[in-house]
Amino acid sequence: MEQDIPRDQDSEEFALPMILCNLSLEIEHLIGKEFLQKTIDTCIHEVMDNFYRPDLDLVVENIKADNQLSDTFDGRVLNPGHAIEAMWFIMDLGVRLDNKDLIEKAARIAVKMVEYGWDYKYGGIFYFLDRDGHPTQQLEWDQKLWWVHVETLISMAKGYLLTGSKDCLKWFELIHEYTWDHFRDKEYPEWYGYLNRQGEVLLPLKGGKWKGCFHVPRGLYQCWKTLEKIDTK
Repeated sequence: MEQDIPRDQDSEEFALPMILCNLSLEIEHLIGKEFLQKTIDTCIHEVMDNFYRPDLDLVVENIKADNQLSDTFDGRVLNPGHAIEAMWFIMDLGVRLDNKDLIEKAARIAVKMVEYGWDYKYGGIFYFLDRDGHPTQQLEWDQKLWWVHVETLISMAKGYLLTGSKDCLKWFELIHEYTWDHFRDKEYPEWYGYLNRQGEVLLPLKGGKWKGCFHVPRGLYQCWKTLEKIDTK
């Protein structure tokens, strides 16, 4: 039976098990097989059994040490892009483990988080939301961020490749159109990072403390290789 990641504080954040799902495969050649398998099992358990809440059908960002939810700002906050990104990590692990059920579940959750996070008035995916519909602490909650959308493209492409989900295909096409229409600088070959809710450029900078040379090239590479596989099926 999988063991939870040790918690020294009163709560745990989604970020650690989520990123370890991806990191474990990236450094597989550097660590022992037994430790790798234990890490993979633990992270899948944390993400899919603890942070994914079947009663909500959503992935939360924070849980208490006893795995319960907290009725606080931090306890209620959702980050759709974070959850969607994690689901393509889980799909990759599902491929690694030849676990079709895990892949199907991750693809379905990814679609659910897109549906939940999508701004049906202006388009794009919200940055933060409150699971109970209350105002969030984050003043930037309604901004549209580059990394959220490019990571969603990866998840939808992988979900379609691995499961044939028509929902994944539909959302890939919709988000592809939104992303290239709004984030791409049509004069210079880079992406803006931050849009307001209406999809207008909020900050014209192309790089900063958080927006570096990471999500865009990784995302385009992942989409390219995934779409190649779809074309050859």
